[in-house]
Amino acid sequence: MRRFILLNIVILLQFISCSLPVETNLSDKDKTNLVAGMWHGYFDIGKKDNPIKIPFNFEVINDKIIIHNGDERIEVTKFTIKNDSIYIKMPVFGSEFKLTLNNNTLKGTWHNYNKLDYQLPFTALANNDSRFEKTVTRSSFKLAKRWKVTFSPGSDNAYPAIGLFEVNVDGKATGTFLTETGDYRYLEGIYDGQNLKLSCFDGAHAFLFKAKLMDDGNLIGDFWSGKHWHETWEASPNDDFELTDMDKLTYLKEGYDKFSFSFQNSNGDFISLEDEQFKGKATIVQITGSWCPNCMDETRFLVEAYNKYHSRGLEIIAIDYEIINSMEQFKESEKRLKEHLNVNYTMLFGGAANKSEAIKTLPMLNHIMSYPTTIFLDKAGNVRKIHTGFSGPGTGDLYHNYVEKTNELIEMLITE
Repeated sequence: MRRFILLNIVILLQFISCSLPVETNLSDKDKTNLVAGMWHGYFDIGKKDNPIKIPFNFEVINDKIIIHNGDERIEVTKFTIKNDSIYIKMPVFGSEFKLTLNNNTLKGTWHNYNKLDYQLPFTALANNDSRFEKTVTRSSFKLAKRWKVTFSPGSDNAYPAIGLFEVNVDGKATGTFLTETGDYRYLEGIYDGQNLKLSCFDGAHAFLFKAKLMDDGNLIGDFWSGKHWHETWEASPNDDFELTDMDKLTYLKEGYDKFSFSFQNSNGDFISLEDEQFKGKATIVQITGSWCPNCMDETRFLVEAYNKYHSRGLEIIAIDYEIINSMEQFKESEKRLKEHLNVNYTMLFGGAANKSEAIKTLPMLNHIMSYPTTIFLDKAGNVRKIHTGFSGPGTGDLYHNYVEKTNELIEMLITE
C-alpha cells in the first residue's frame, strides 16, 4: 500500500499549516440521541456525470457510534448534537464529521485534519443496513479465496499484492489486499456472482474497490482512496503466489554494524539507546506515524507485547514521523495514542514523514520503505531482525502467524 501512502505524504508536505479540529464544549444536557440502529453512510467522491460513492455502515447504541468494517468495530464516543448540528470526532486519528440532522438524514462533510482543507461530502440514512446494492443475482456466490493481484498493471508504477476474500451464501464479502509493505485492513461489501465491491472507513482512509469477474475467471477492477487517488487493478486466482519476504526489504547498510539514534521526547529530552534505561535490554524500535492505520494496528500489538514482557526486560521505543512536521503535532498525536491505544512505552519525535527526509535521520538503514518499519535488537544492541510494513488482523492467519513468531523472538531475546 506504499503508493497511496507516498502520494498522501507528497501532497501534504506541500503545506506548512493545517486546520485544527473544532472543539465542542457542549454539556450533557445539550446531547440528544440519534435514531438507534444501523445507518448507511457514504462519501461522495464523484462528479455529476460520474457519481462515485464510498459507503460504510455504522450503528448507534445509546451514546456510542460504532463503525462496521468486516470484523472490525470502531467505537466513537466523542460526538455532540445541539439543535440540528452534530460533530463527530473520530478516535486515534482525530478527524471529524460536521453534519446537520434532518428527518433521520445526516448531511455535511468529513474533515481530515492531517491535510490542508481536506474534506469529503458525506450523507447518512437511518434504518438502513445495506452497504452496496446488488446489480446482478446469480445462483452461486462462490469466489476464489486467494488471488494474485497487480495494481496499476501495465504502468511503470505497477506493484504486486495478494487478494484475500471470503464470500458467504448470501453474497456478503469481506477481505483485504496484502502488499509487500502492509495491508488494506478490513474491507466489507458484496459479491453478486459477477461484481465484487468492497469498502472501508477507519477514520483516516476511505477506500473503495470494485471489480468484474471476466469470462476467463480473472478480476478487472478499480481502486479509489478518498478523492485524491484512483488506479486500476487486475487479479487471477492463485494459491501459491508469494510476495517478497517482509524481513528482507530493509537492512543495515554496508559499513554499519549498529542501529543508533538520538531524538527528543515530548518533554524535550534527548533519548538514545545508550541511555541507562535501555542498556542490556532487548529492545524493539518502531518507526511509525500517527496518521498511518497499519502503524496503529502494529501499535495495538506492541502495547500487548510491552504489557506482557516489560517486567521481564523488554523495552519498546516508537520513533514517530509526522506529516505535519512539528513538535506540537507530535505532542497531540502522543496524547491521542495514550488515550485511545493505552501506549505506555517510550515515544520520540523523529521529524517529517517524507521518506527521503526521514531516512536522513537514520542513515544506517538502506531506506525507509514503509511505515511501520520495526527493528528488533538483542541485549547487546545487535540488530536481529528488521520487519518492513505490517500485516494486521484483517489478514487473518498471516497476522496470527506473525504474532506467534514475533512473541517467540521476543522470548528468545529476553532470555538469552
